[in-house]
Amino acid sequence: MRKAFFFDQSRCIGCNSCTVACKDYYNTNPGPVRWRRHQTHEFLDTEGVFYSLVMACNHCEEPACMSACGAGAITKRPDGIVVVDRDKCQNLQSCIVACPFAEPGIADDRQENGGESTWLVEHPMQKCNMCVELQDKGEKPVCERSCPVRAIEVGEFDDLLRRHPGAEQLNKASFAYAYVNNTNETGPSLIIKPRKALKIRGAV
Repeated sequence: MRKAFFFDQSRCIGCNSCTVACKDYYNTNPGPVRWRRHQTHEFLDTEGVFYSLVMACNHCEEPACMSACGAGAITKRPDGIVVVDRDKCQNLQSCIVACPFAEPGIADDRQENGGESTWLVEHPMQKCNMCVELQDKGEKPVCERSCPVRAIEVGEFDDLLRRHPGAEQLNKASFAYAYVNNTNETGPSLIIKPRKALKIRGAV
């Protein structure tokens, strides 16, 4: 089984309910780390056309972060969820450079004031864990259950792809704007149903 996110770009209204719910559930203070983030993209060749994109760690089939981590702090569970052991992290930041989506994050002193005695570094890497503790109890992740328009769903990769006609796996050909650091194809476990171009009246 391979767990995956489904994001319906045609439904998303950019309300940030998912990003706020994630921060609230995990007690994340304001700062540089965001486990889930919303972006709005405008395309230069089609002025005034905007696309929403909501992403977190994509729990890739071949995680570049895991391969790059020299401390062995990142592992992949049998269900495909990629988790980080913050006790092992040495703040090498090679995972951040390797991730095509720049999803791993390092907090600052304001966001993470004080740490655990088991940590090797002051601010070990952190990222979305797909609410693994909730899923292990058979519950939905907080992003999915907080979305008022049902634009986010978590399930089995092949099942999500089958149940949502017109959706496709995140890839650099269709969703180049999602790639930040590089264009490595890591097999992201994110399926997107793209929306038609949204023309904003009066946009400049």
